[in-house]
Amino acid sequence: MDTMTGQTRILAALAGEKPDRVPFVPNIWQWFYVNRSRGALPDQLNGFSDPVDVLKFMKVDVFSKFDGEALTETLHGCNRTRKYLGKRSPGQPTWSSFARFEDGNVLEETVDTPHGALRHVWKYEPEAGAPFESERWWKDFDAEYAAVRSWMEDGDWVLDKSALEHGLDKVGNSGIILFQLLPSPLKKFHWLIGQDKATFFLADHACEMRELADIHERKSLELLEQVVDEDDVWVFEVPDNLDSRFYTPGLFREYCLRPLQKMAQVVHRRGKYLFIHACGRLKHLAPLIVEAELDCVEGQAHPPLGDWRLEDARALSDRLIVCGGMTAAEQEWTGPDAADRIDRHVRNLFAAMGDKRRFLFASGCNTSPRTPYENLIAFRDAAWKYGEY
Repeated sequence: MDTMTGQTRILAALAGEKPDRVPFVPNIWQWFYVNRSRGALPDQLNGFSDPVDVLKFMKVDVFSKFDGEALTETLHGCNRTRKYLGKRSPGQPTWSSFARFEDGNVLEETVDTPHGALRHVWKYEPEAGAPFESERWWKDFDAEYAAVRSWMEDGDWVLDKSALEHGLDKVGNSGIILFQLLPSPLKKFHWLIGQDKATFFLADHACEMRELADIHERKSLELLEQVVDEDDVWVFEVPDNLDSRFYTPGLFREYCLRPLQKMAQVVHRRGKYLFIHACGRLKHLAPLIVEAELDCVEGQAHPPLGDWRLEDARALSDRLIVCGGMTAAEQEWTGPDAADRIDRHVRNLFAAMGDKRRFLFASGCNTSPRTPYENLIAFRDAAWKYGEY
């Protein structure tokens, strides 16, 4: 029988204490919406309209980044417009962590600046449960640099208090939210330009890109000071997609290390935690993750999807919180022995983690839409069995 709430269990794990058991915090946002769109949710979940309701039904711990989306951009001299095209897909959510789809499945955005207009296009793909960019904001360095700089200097990010309160109320004492901050300067460039072209811009126009990075760093720190003292918010996340294939150690040191260190110091002075999201290989970034004073790389994946095992991450630092352990490679197992294979996987993983403190058993980095619901229950039951202290 549980002796703690999801919230107290997670907070105890973050602090390095011993909760009654290891928190099990699957990220099922994409899994839920894709399967709802397909009409493939199991019968017992058909009445639910939100992933958090499913997590509560499963009696697992809630660790919701999507309910930590509570920022709005205020423009002073620029103007942003949105136009929706196409037809909404069945079961399509009105928003994701990247773009809001109040209508249609295509979002065209334009920012008019004193130096010209910038245009961007998203398309929501129901089979993936996510939007994809079909047109980036910044396409030509010389033609659009002044407009990009004008936009970055003009905008301020402010807290949407009602959105934050809604997220906190929804999660309640079943868990906590991960408050989503602005990305690192490097990830900001990836969003504006694309990972490939951003690398060329950084190499060919180092001085100008450094100036933009400094502007973004200042805006990020101003925002953090605005929100860091919010009640009932203990974890702040930098919404990057950390992967050494796009974040080389050199680029990380140049465009991520300093702002992350400054943010960590602000958060740590309040006794709170700074996370960053992972989407791939991390081994070459390991020393920089520790140097950046990050508390956790959230959603990290072990091999074959990632390139380090969770016990290797644990060995980096006694302070580091380890979050991961359930990747698509195991989630999608099928056949009559799937539950037994999941049980063995969890047993071996938990044994390798030692005393299991500062460990969140989580998706790495999400839950595949092809995961059978029975597998989620098998992961939960194994986590309960082997995660007790």
